[in-house]
Amino acid sequence: MDTAGVKRARFTNPPSEVDRLSSLPDCLIFHVLLNLPTKDVVKTSLLSTRWKTLWKHVPGLDLDTNDFKELDTFVTFVDNFLERNRGSSVQRFKLTYDTSDVVESNTGRVKRWLDAATWLKVKHLNVSDNSLHSWDLVMCPTVYTCSSLVSLRLLGITLPNPERVSLPSLKALVLILVEFTDERALENLISESPVLENFCIERSNFSDGIPILRVHSKSLLTFMHDWGYHEDHNEDRIVEIDAPMLTYLRISDCRTTSFIIKNTPSLVEADIDTVFDLISERWLGVVNEVQKGEMVRAFLVGISKVKDMTIASSTLEVIYDYSRYVQLPVFRNLYSLRVRFDSYMWEILPVFLEVCPNLKHLVVGTSENSEMEGIDVIARPWNLLSSLEHVDIERHLKGEALEMALVGYFLENSPNLRRLSVTLDDSLKKGESVTKLTISLEDDAPRKEESDIFIKLLSFPRLSSSCQIVVY
Repeated sequence: MDTAGVKRARFTNPPSEVDRLSSLPDCLIFHVLLNLPTKDVVKTSLLSTRWKTLWKHVPGLDLDTNDFKELDTFVTFVDNFLERNRGSSVQRFKLTYDTSDVVESNTGRVKRWLDAATWLKVKHLNVSDNSLHSWDLVMCPTVYTCSSLVSLRLLGITLPNPERVSLPSLKALVLILVEFTDERALENLISESPVLENFCIERSNFSDGIPILRVHSKSLLTFMHDWGYHEDHNEDRIVEIDAPMLTYLRISDCRTTSFIIKNTPSLVEADIDTVFDLISERWLGVVNEVQKGEMVRAFLVGISKVKDMTIASSTLEVIYDYSRYVQLPVFRNLYSLRVRFDSYMWEILPVFLEVCPNLKHLVVGTSENSEMEGIDVIARPWNLLSSLEHVDIERHLKGEALEMALVGYFLENSPNLRRLSVTLDDSLKKGESVTKLTISLEDDAPRKEESDIFIKLLSFPRLSSSCQIVVY
């Protein structure tokens, strides 16, 4: 290295290139470093003399056993951190490990660390056990009574149902692949967190010990429930939501049999992807169609006040199927709707649009989920979409009959439509690629004569005289 050149650079740097970071007070530097993994925080010790030991005073830890060649080094590092902070408080404590690496009797080592963190009044606790299907660590009782805890994120842990739960400061709870020793363990955890605002749960593909998940909270604002395919169909799974302050709901679930929405008057946004375990029930021949239909309608009533919704086509297929037997509720507040399609059964869409009388913006997207089969679509005349102003079809069109029928449906039934945008499949873009093309009602010839789809687009009658078709 040219050391002379380095020295010259130090003395010739203009004032604008002065190291302003080092001039910041410690409290601001700690705030920045708290958001970095500890391995990167330690590297800052090479910056200058001031930074040499500064990292040791950062009130947070973010360690992964994979970052250490020797387990003893990892253990010593955690022990030293907790010892250095004895008598003070800790902002963040994050551990990622494999039980097979750190296990003692009853995973006592990790429990000892968590006990110490709670005594240090930790605010943000994040523990991930990356071992495959172990759930060996049973959460220590001190975490349940940590008054300073603001956020709790657990992965691959087992949660008991302790005698006492008191989490007066907990606002965010994330549980990923967590098991419970008692079916009321999670219910008690939620109910004894009086300021809980955000709750996200990703449930295990195996039984997690909770046949009925009750989410009852007067403070909850956001609830996300994720549960993938499950092979055990011997027991119905139910989710019950009673959250009067809830504004956002996301459901991605093909296993839960029934969602019961009791009290969500504040709901603004929803992202729904569920078939209410209908595929499995029909395959096993155990579905009660009448009862299932009433449950689906009750669920829709519970979310009918949303203003912005994303919904999977598999869910729409269930809604379409039961719309023949039960009356769908009206979504009067719904202004924006995104539909993720995983098949070409676009005819199911108009049934739902008819109960959205004030919808202004519709996005037709795509999804990679497996499609639901066995739905027969009945052709019938559709009502006008009087409120619809903008339609974006994001799925790449190939010019197939069913796709073009959907485009024609919007153009022919939307008297106030201002813009309909479509994206073409690459196979239709002959010659130079089409980046953007706008077709207005006055156009009488396609801009790209070699593309048949433009001729088809121009041939559709448009109920709205001001509608433009934008082609990407």
